[in-house]
Amino acid sequence: MKLTSVLSLLTAVTLTTATPIEVEYGNETLNRPLIHMTPTYGWMNDPNGLWYDSKEELWHVYYQYNPNDTVWGLPLYWGHATSKNLTTWTQHDVAIIPPANDSGAYSGSIVVDYNNTSGFFTESTDPAQRAVAIWTYNTPESETQYVSYSTDGGYTFTNYDQGNPVLDLNSTQFRDPKVFWHEESQKWILTVAKTQQFKIAIYSSTNLTTWTHESDFEREGYLGYQYECPGLVKLPLPKNDTTSTENVLSYSNGTLVSNNTVPAETDKWAFFISINPGSIQGGSSTQYFIGDFNGTHFVADYPNTNVIDLGKDYYAMQTFFNSPDGDVYSIGWASNWQYSAYVPTDPWRSSMSLVRKFSLEDFQANPETRILNIKSTPVIDYDVFNFGETFAYENETLNTNNTLHYDLAKNFDGLVEFNLTFTANSSAYGNHDFAGLDLFLRGDMNKNEYLRLGFGANAAAFYIDRGHTEVPFVSSNPFFTDKVSVNNQPSEYVTNEITKYKVYGIADRNILELYFNDGSQVSTNTYFFTGGNFIGEADIEVAADGVFEIEDFQIRQMTLKL
Repeated sequence: MKLTSVLSLLTAVTLTTATPIEVEYGNETLNRPLIHMTPTYGWMNDPNGLWYDSKEELWHVYYQYNPNDTVWGLPLYWGHATSKNLTTWTQHDVAIIPPANDSGAYSGSIVVDYNNTSGFFTESTDPAQRAVAIWTYNTPESETQYVSYSTDGGYTFTNYDQGNPVLDLNSTQFRDPKVFWHEESQKWILTVAKTQQFKIAIYSSTNLTTWTHESDFEREGYLGYQYECPGLVKLPLPKNDTTSTENVLSYSNGTLVSNNTVPAETDKWAFFISINPGSIQGGSSTQYFIGDFNGTHFVADYPNTNVIDLGKDYYAMQTFFNSPDGDVYSIGWASNWQYSAYVPTDPWRSSMSLVRKFSLEDFQANPETRILNIKSTPVIDYDVFNFGETFAYENETLNTNNTLHYDLAKNFDGLVEFNLTFTANSSAYGNHDFAGLDLFLRGDMNKNEYLRLGFGANAAAFYIDRGHTEVPFVSSNPFFTDKVSVNNQPSEYVTNEITKYKVYGIADRNILELYFNDGSQVSTNTYFFTGGNFIGEADIEVAADGVFEIEDFQIRQMTLKL
């Protein structure tokens, strides 16, 4: 897929009523991420209504949007962006408009009503473009679920006024509907948060407008202050590569039983729930459960929860409806409610994560236990880039006198990716030593601004240090934690003393995503250098001799083709 357009800039607009917005376009803003989707002006939070238009071969992303300011506020709209390649994005006019100035079109989802179960469409609307949005209408008095539909491929929507709201529990804490088609029961399934009851309600429907309550999934996992933004998807169980590609790993209640049989069960369901505030990392995050869904009830294999991203900046994750290959693709809001209103960007605030493809893997959680885990793979279309020189290094043991230094090109504009594979030898250091491997990514214009990424062998954990900058916000905001750690098992136990680790990273102007051991775990974190001080140098060094061997290191800069 080729790049068909570049990101565009929405100029300042002042609204006095909740009416359609006229859009003008201009140049990019300095330090705005290149491939992490951002609004061109104003405030953005949760992703909404992710779907794929198979007629136009076009991906749609909507989002919570306040064009009046760079902080959250009412009226709240659905902003809209599209992509041909899930890497570069084109911004459009707002898609859903709240009925009143003191109200909001809160989070929701979109499905393609191919068979016109809703009755909203005529034959003039292509079946692949029969987009139906289910979203939360928020007023000072209530939160109810609304339905709207589009006859122009998802650019404008008409409210189902004669039937809205389609769900009303007389509550102010009832939001974020996510809908999908359940093939086994031949029904639409809706999950929606009863946020402060710690419940996710499950409803079913045959027509998208009349809903029957089936069950509640409640008080599981990490509760935080409230549940938000639920989602339920089916994923195939991992194949057994050691026998035959036709064989599937066999599980009973989430535990590996045999690796050479074909079980009757070939799929599992993942139930996503976001929590805010009070997440494990602080502020907001997204957790998930693995289990089974029969069309009415979800039953988790275990009550324990997993976190889909271990960084500080990943929330309200949602999956795409109608992906062309049947795989599960997702995107999350790359910020944290603890400090999202204060991050130093202008005239926009916040970005989305990269799109990720989800799959189930048999994960070595520790030396004695294997569990099902969601593996995340970043989706990047490399055809849209020009590349700088690739700097590579392999099969060398570093010592404290041997720093690897790379001067990157000067004409690239803030997008860097790297791959690092290394081994750690536990017999080469003592309990008094700090055995650390560090990768420093330094600003080109000001080398005192840098990211420090590393692995502490004593702690058997990775760390991200984003505190080395002259941007005042980073040191003054107490919630913008400058150091984040990630615990992860090795990708391979080479010997009893030697373990192997892999990490892929991509830094895009002010956001860093790290994928450990091919995506077994991920950490997404924003960072902020002074304007235009893009990453131009890389250094690798160690704090103890004989501990680390670099099997492979590659780093390169990338820039978008014009």
